[in-house]
Amino acid sequence: MVSAFHPLHSLAGSGELMLPTVLALSAVGSVFVLALALVAFRQRRTLPYLLVALAFGALAGQTLMGGLTTVNYVAGGTHHLVEHILDVVIIVLLVGAVYYARSVETKQSNQR
Repeated sequence: MVSAFHPLHSLAGSGELMLPTVLALSAVGSVFVLALALVAFRQRRTLPYLLVALAFGALAGQTLMGGLTTVNYVAGGTHHLVEHILDVVIIVLLVGAVYYARSVETKQSNQR
């Protein structure tokens, strides 16, 4: 008997299409946004754009990890550890991008 409350992760092996559908949509979206970020970095070639592109790469990595777990290639414990590590990586990269962009902006405004 299945309990009334169950997280999406528990549906991975039950034949439900919800998790694979969400993972597929997430994969398409994260790869699309990663491609846009890489194009933007290629045009700008600045550290903040690189950091944002790397953050989107880590987001795509989370989707990949979810997919690998769904097909039982990666254990659940490893899945959660890697996803939480990628959460930290994303936060650090985005905060770093904002901090660096703000510090460059401040330096440029002080030189005027």
